[in-house]
Amino acid sequence: MIRATAHSSKSTPPPFDARYGSVRRRLREEAQLRFLRWHKRAYQLLAGSRPERQKKVVFIFGCQRSGTTLLLDIFMEDLRTAIFPEVSELSLLLGGRLRLRPVPELQAHIGALRAPLVVLKPIVESQNATRLLGAFPGSSAVWMYRDYESVAASDLALFGRGNGIRNLQLLLSNDPPNWRAEFVPPATRDVLASLFREDMPPYDAAALFWWARNRLFFDLRLNERSDVFLCRYENLVSDPDRVMKHFYRSIGVKFPKRQITAGVGADARARRNAVSISSDVRALCDELFGELGACSAAADPVPELLKPRGV
Repeated sequence: MIRATAHSSKSTPPPFDARYGSVRRRLREEAQLRFLRWHKRAYQLLAGSRPERQKKVVFIFGCQRSGTTLLLDIFMEDLRTAIFPEVSELSLLLGGRLRLRPVPELQAHIGALRAPLVVLKPIVESQNATRLLGAFPGSSAVWMYRDYESVAASDLALFGRGNGIRNLQLLLSNDPPNWRAEFVPPATRDVLASLFREDMPPYDAAALFWWARNRLFFDLRLNERSDVFLCRYENLVSDPDRVMKHFYRSIGVKFPKRQITAGVGADARARRNAVSISSDVRALCDELFGELGACSAAADPVPELLKPRGV
């Protein structure tokens, strides 16, 4: 279940009963996860899945705090999948920075798996989507996006009020070299440089980083590919069964009989977070949000079901 969390500048310890209940809940969830992993291994072994069989590989891309973890958790419930979050045996730390392992190592590891459906969430490699799709013939990708105000609010609540400014500094300077600065077109860099200040409002910075990361969807021409699907977070949480069934059908994989969306609870239903964002940054983000919403309305490879409704 996904729960809204209140954030306060003054942190007071919760009552003992609340802390005890939280520990019990976490232990229960960890036990459920261990059982699910065991169940998946047993299922794939009994189903006769063999490493040499061709696998379907799915990548999850997008900006942080856009629902990529929720989508990965849904795929986790499918007994046929092998799931790789950002930190996994397929990732490594290079100079303290998280990256995917080299493609030959990915191919070797994935090739040895029994699972017929392999799902990776390397969102720090979203700028390398074209290269990764090319390395795995027949693979597909989902680009998750969410309204920029909610992403900005969630990002600063989780990583701190300076995170948006830090992300933009690293993108513009590439010092030290990092994933944020990779394949950023000059036009995007010029816009960011014209608006960036080290003392800029925190939500402006977080929204601008959302803009830069989601611009990649068009800069990389992913909207022109039939193997890349655009999914709005708000649609996924409002009708997860319908969205997931359509996606499975689109990639040519039978939808599982097992209920895989039960973990998307009512408290995950998205509501837009209103935050203070300056008019020039808001205009820039609104324009891109509209482009994502209206992505190739007629002859578009992005499935109609995954397009946002009411945008």
